[in-house]
Amino acid sequence: DHVIKKMVYLYICNYAATNPDLSLLAINTLQKDCRDDDPMTRGLALRSFTSLRLPNIVEYLPAAIQAGLKDPSPYVRKTAVLSCVKMHLFSPEALASSDIVNSLYAMLRDRDPQVVTNCINALNEILAAEGGMAINRPIIHHLLNRIKEFNEWSQCVVLELVSRYKPETQQEIFDIMNLLEERLKHSNSAVVLGATKVFLHLTQDMPQVHAQVYMRLRAPMMTLIAGGVFEQSFICLKHIALLASRSPSTFADEYRHFYCRYNEPACVKLLKLQILASIATPTTTPDIVEEVAEYVTEPDAAVARAAVAAIGQLGVRVPSCGAAVVDQLLKLLEVDIDHVSAEAILAMKNLLRKCPERIERFIGGIGTFFC
Repeated sequence: DHVIKKMVYLYICNYAATNPDLSLLAINTLQKDCRDDDPMTRGLALRSFTSLRLPNIVEYLPAAIQAGLKDPSPYVRKTAVLSCVKMHLFSPEALASSDIVNSLYAMLRDRDPQVVTNCINALNEILAAEGGMAINRPIIHHLLNRIKEFNEWSQCVVLELVSRYKPETQQEIFDIMNLLEERLKHSNSAVVLGATKVFLHLTQDMPQVHAQVYMRLRAPMMTLIAGGVFEQSFICLKHIALLASRSPSTFADEYRHFYCRYNEPACVKLLKLQILASIATPTTTPDIVEEVAEYVTEPDAAVARAAVAAIGQLGVRVPSCGAAVVDQLLKLLEVDIDHVSAEAILAMKNLLRKCPERIERFIGGIGTFFC
């Protein structure tokens, strides 16, 4: 019975360290179960065998793991791959002296996608001191051609691996991007962001293509922030904030999508204000200033301060709209909220450095405020 076996094996693993001599008596039974006809029993036995963490059993582990790696059952192979990591953590010398690492590399072409994912994770863990598993063109292209077979989290593992790869030619870069084009339309935000990372990594030394990639990434990003899940929106907005700082024009036409909603958490509102200040143009700044001015009465003082600061940044970034920004900041001095007035004066200080010709207007407005 699997349930009873599982309970017994769990008991043995938990108390093996306190009774090592008695635990050794279970080795023959575990080895026998590793050869059982039932794959569930084989997998359970192998998992328990490699969890004993007894010095006396190290010599038996490589043979049991190698047999598991060649098992016809995907479940047993998955378990065997993870057992390699256990052996590495328990006795790295024993693992290094075996041929297990080479076996894991060979299993990257396993027919089961989850086994492949486990192999990638295991190799990255075992070879962490060397920077993770070694990657080359055949491995990357094999994984990318099979990426549709992987579940969404396994796709993220593959994409993270691809982001470390350095293609040899521009044609190879375009081939990889073509293979990943559909990942940008995936319903899972982690997959989309993983593909985004790969696209930006591949084109970082190709300025013209890099600019085109920004435009290609705009639609998937805007779709993700419209999903209604605030946690997802926050992560996507963090990425957009970075992209907007590098290429403000990419999201300039989408500025209305970054207006704050009343029910959004403060962290999302703060990011949106940061993005609005980055993507404003002479055409859109008046609308943005008018909208952001509505946020200064927010109950959250941090959001209210950020809104005032954003208005000041808009004046610095778009000098042609400086007059409108100055007028708006002077209006904010009339708001009977201390932190808003204080932030408005700080914003004026920064704006005055950029537009010294408006000093008289500043002095007149501030003088009225203090009177």
